[in-house]
Amino acid sequence: MAMPLRRLPALGSLRAFEAAARLSSFKAAASELAVTPGAISQQIRGLEDDLQVKLFTRAVRSVTLTAEGRHLQPALSAAFLQIRDAVDQIRPAVSNKPLTVAANGPVVSKYLLPRMHRFSERYPDLRVNIESGYDIRQPETGEVFIRFFETPGQGVFSQKLCDEYVLPLASPKLIERLDLRKPADMLRAPLLHLTECETFGPSPDWPTWFARVGLNASDAGHGIQFHPRNADHAIEAAVNGMGVVLGRRFLSRMDMVEVRLVSPFGPMLPMNVSYFVVCREGEERHPDIAAFINWIGEETAAMANAVAVEATNE
Repeated sequence: MAMPLRRLPALGSLRAFEAAARLSSFKAAASELAVTPGAISQQIRGLEDDLQVKLFTRAVRSVTLTAEGRHLQPALSAAFLQIRDAVDQIRPAVSNKPLTVAANGPVVSKYLLPRMHRFSERYPDLRVNIESGYDIRQPETGEVFIRFFETPGQGVFSQKLCDEYVLPLASPKLIERLDLRKPADMLRAPLLHLTECETFGPSPDWPTWFARVGLNASDAGHGIQFHPRNADHAIEAAVNGMGVVLGRRFLSRMDMVEVRLVSPFGPMLPMNVSYFVVCREGEERHPDIAAFINWIGEETAAMANAVAVEATNE
């Protein structure tokens, strides 16, 4: 007859400790387990109370393992890895497929690709398949989409990432060469246009922006036209000094951070759509999909906070 195991601490607290110890961060552990950092801290404190030992030394911005924590972590990591391998062997085959992340071309090229290395560093064992396309279909099993919506449809899980705005953007060299100091200077600037999007309807364009700043909208017709599906091309044209684009802030953020694009002046105008991360209803709890949803939410929130700080300092 098998001997009964001595009472073990709660599995959730052991799992929280193992993730935090392996990642050296309560925040990173929270992201991996799709909970809040506060929940991780509470679980670990409960484990410490249960074991009557301290497992972490806590500082203002960091945590380090104590001797007891260093003793416990390798055994727990090995045990959880063994459990995961056993579970993976009996899961349906679909669970072993790569996570498919799909978005339209501009979102893939201007937002996802410059950031995906951070996701891969956090989840090195998670295989990802990135797809670019414009077909408006429902996500299938194992797929997560980044979508541009006014409101998401039925039958999907959706989490709003951010609202979208447009603002004048140009290369610093073009702004200096044309001496763009005030909105009226746009009358002599080359303009880069996006034609009206048949999917989402009217959105702010250069005539709208001209009218907003008190200029004649009919004077905004000059310049080069780009299809909305090629919004990233319009942004790249602006980076290369071809003109001033009324660019989407979400897509242009990396170019603004790295000062390839600068907004010479406002106003910034809201669009009638927002970005959402979307998957099949119920699949938001799948570990791979939950990890991506949590990560892309963090990335977008960090971008929004940076924009808010810049606006405050202007």
